[in-house]
Amino acid sequence: MRPSPLFQAFGRHARRVLALGLAGVGVASASAADETAAAEPGPAALPPEVLAEAVPAAPLSAAGLRWLEPKRGQLGQNPYGVTDFTAYTLEFGEWRLGLGSVSVGALPRTQIGFSPPLAALGIVNGTAKVNLLRVGPVDLAASGQLYRLGVGEFQGQQLGGGGVLSVQVLPPWSLHVSGLYNGFRASGLPDLSDPPRLLGLVAPDLAGYQPQVEGVVGQAPLDLAASSVSIRVATDVRFNRRDSLILQAQGMVWSEVDSATNPEDLPPLMNLDKALGGSSEAPLRDSYVASAAWQFSWKHADLRIGAGLSSVPGAWLLQSTELAWRLGGATRSSERRMRTTWRHNRDAAQAEAQMAPARPEEQP
Repeated sequence: MRPSPLFQAFGRHARRVLALGLAGVGVASASAADETAAAEPGPAALPPEVLAEAVPAAPLSAAGLRWLEPKRGQLGQNPYGVTDFTAYTLEFGEWRLGLGSVSVGALPRTQIGFSPPLAALGIVNGTAKVNLLRVGPVDLAASGQLYRLGVGEFQGQQLGGGGVLSVQVLPPWSLHVSGLYNGFRASGLPDLSDPPRLLGLVAPDLAGYQPQVEGVVGQAPLDLAASSVSIRVATDVRFNRRDSLILQAQGMVWSEVDSATNPEDLPPLMNLDKALGGSSEAPLRDSYVASAAWQFSWKHADLRIGAGLSSVPGAWLLQSTELAWRLGGATRSSERRMRTTWRHNRDAAQAEAQMAPARPEEQP
């Protein structure tokens, strides 16, 4: 049924009243907002006489520009910068070229490497480390290493694996504890009467070596199996991104040899005769190494120098002395961008200082 004309007229009138009311509310709201904005004070304009006396800021001096340079000695310390005795790894794409080893961040938190000097001696070798866990200041990594030597019918292999725990005790101070298990196996007749030239240079006592096997007269094939466990404790105190103090101590805490050959009659190579020839009752006494060193980490070079003591004379040098060249990685890339930005700002400031007019007090 259609509504009556009177009801339709009433509906049209009600809609007009509602529309006018809403419009009034909008106008009132806008007016209130305008009044509020007008009531709030804006930024005070400076008087013309003050603006007339204003002078441009003086350009930075050469000393000020040098002070702003982002040098590593002025940057904050980086707890993940050292990777050889810690649970930390090289950054993805970062290379480390040392005197005795080359390593690369092949994957995030994963690095692999090898020793070119050992490879030149005919020793196949390789190392790997993976940072498995990072929870706040605690890191845990797993590592492995392989060394293999073949000379004639002689085959020797050392296979090791272990873990490293690193804890940032305080922002500039970290503690690192690692354990390494090594298994060594040697077999065959090591005819070393004429060793390769490089091998003979580093181990001249190899010439004429022959093993002495119990119950066997003359030459006999070598069959040796040995195992050992080593522990290393290290700590580093970082004063900035360049300077740090490093203390290390390590040693063999357990060893076992299974062979008819006297370990003291092993080839004098890679310290096998000394590492496995000590008393199994006190392996730490015959294998300890301790050192204190200062490390400089510059833009690309790392240098570690120090002193120490060890059961094998001079073995502490391998722990306290190091020189490496590092390239790539996110951290050094960010530092390179900072230096580039600083150079651009320095050049712009110097150019502006040359073009700026003399300040009023500098005019004659």
